Formats: sequence, structure tokens, C-alpha cells
Amino acid sequence: MSWARYEAIRELHDRGDYDGALQRIAAERSSMDDIWSYVAVSEASCYDRKGESRKALEILEQADQRRTDNFWVYYQLGALYRNLGMRDASFQAYRKGHTILGWHESEQNGYTFTHDFFSPNISTWTKWFDELITVTPIRCLEIGSWQGGSATWLLDKIVSRRRGLLTCVDTFEGSSEHAPWIREIGDTIESIFDRNIRLGGHSAMCRKIIGKSQDVLPAMWGEKFDFIYIDGAHEARFVIQDAVLSWGLLSTGGFLLFDDVDYEFRDHPEQNTIHAIECFTRLLANEIEIVFTGRQMLIRKKIG
Repeated sequence: MSWARYEAIRELHDRGDYDGALQRIAAERSSMDDIWSYVAVSEASCYDRKGESRKALEILEQADQRRTDNFWVYYQLGALYRNLGMRDASFQAYRKGHTILGWHESEQNGYTFTHDFFSPNISTWTKWFDELITVTPIRCLEIGSWQGGSATWLLDKIVSRRRGLLTCVDTFEGSSEHAPWIREIGDTIESIFDRNIRLGGHSAMCRKIIGKSQDVLPAMWGEKFDFIYIDGAHEARFVIQDAVLSWGLLSTGGFLLFDDVDYEFRDHPEQNTIHAIECFTRLLANEIEIVFTGRQMLIRKKIG
């Protein structure tokens, strides 16, 4: 019953009726005490969306004081601290969330991510690499590395344990979706990436290639990878190029993962990411197996 009430609150939240969601939380809070931390996350999000970030922060800090093991409390805390200019607190909050997900190396190594786009995927990735992507030694290719979130996780949890190699391709200049705030980071993306890779202690297993994927990938022809992660510029025109160029680099039986399947460009909907993915998977329907579809899509290459 608690989850049914919570889902109704989330529906109001997702429709943008933040006052309605807050009213319902106030009226039904006592009946949802068993999932109080999830209620706190939604309540804080409502206040944050209403422009009351300090109130949102107060709610989540109280949740932290109650020693919750809810990853989303710390994920949201990290973003709030960052937006309020509290960088060190943001780093620490993200690391707490990573520890909850079993990525203890993030805290131990002191990784710093100003914007953590990766960690919500950790639970799913862990399952995939445990049950599906099991090849050893493993060769991984990442198109779009940002500050090294997925790269450091792969190095810590997969590549270093399977005697593998991770290749990271990025311009380290950011993409169009980063434009509104990228200059506020206070450091270059590349320097943050380099520092995180160095802190992880697996630099010898990480090959960094600077450049546009459309220029870099053709020069890699002849190499083969067991796992390719497409997370570069999200415009459909770039995603389709990355997919086509990656396909020839993917081993038979290997896995290709698209990120942000649902990413939308309001001013240019023809560039929504899904258009490229649907086109690619439709044209190669006989060569692929779609393993998972959600905010990410995992496909397996059946034939070379």
C-alpha cells in the first residue's frame, strides 16, 4: 500500500504538480514510514523544482542523519550541493551513493565528479557483466568518457579483474547538452578525467584517444572489442555514425550499449537520440539481439 501511495505522488511530481505532490506527502506521510527515504527524495525534488533548493537540502540532510542506505538520497544530495556551490560536499555525497551500490573504490580513491551521469546504471551494469558480458580477457571501447565515471568503474570492477584494456574516445570539450553549464565546472573535462583515472591506479589499462569519434573510429579499423559503449554527442546524426562505425569494431558475440535512449532535443526533435537507434536496429535486425531496452539499450552482435 505504501508503494501505491508513493507512485501516485511520483505521478503528480512527474506531471509538474509539485504543490499537489507536497500536499499528498503531508497528508499521507505517516502511512509511508516504511519507505520514508524515498518519500524524502520526492519531497526534496518537489522543493528543488519549485526553486527552494535550501529546503530540499534540509530534507535530504535529515535523511542522511537517519543513516539511510537509499542511493537516491546521496545522488540527489550531490547535485544539490553542486548547484549551491558546495563542491567538496557534492563529491562526498556522490561517493556515499557509490559505496551503497558496491563501488567502494570511489570513496577509497577519492574520485571527483562534478556531474555524475553514470552511477544510476551501476546495478544494471553489474548484473550484465556478471551474467552476460563474461569474456576474459576483455577489450572495452567507450565513445564519450566525460569525467571518467563509467571508465573508472569499468577499470575498477571489470577490466582490471579480467586482464583487459579500456579505450576511451572523447574530444573532452563537452557536447551540446553540456553547453549551458560546462564553463562553471572550474576545470577542464580532460584534467578531471586524467586525475580520476590516475587515482584509480589502472592507467596502464586505459588508452585515451582525443578526437571526434567520427574521425578516430575509422583509424581503428582492424581492432576488435567485446563491449562498446556509445555515450558521445546525443544528436541522432552523431549517434548513427557512432553506431555504424562501431559495428565493424565489435566482435561477433560482443555487446554494444546505447546510452540516453530517451534524450530529446526540444528545438530539433528530428535529432532525438531514439531516431538513430531505431534506424540502426531496424536495418540490422537480422544481425542483432536486443537484450535490454530502457534508458539504455543493450544489443548483442549475432553475426559478423
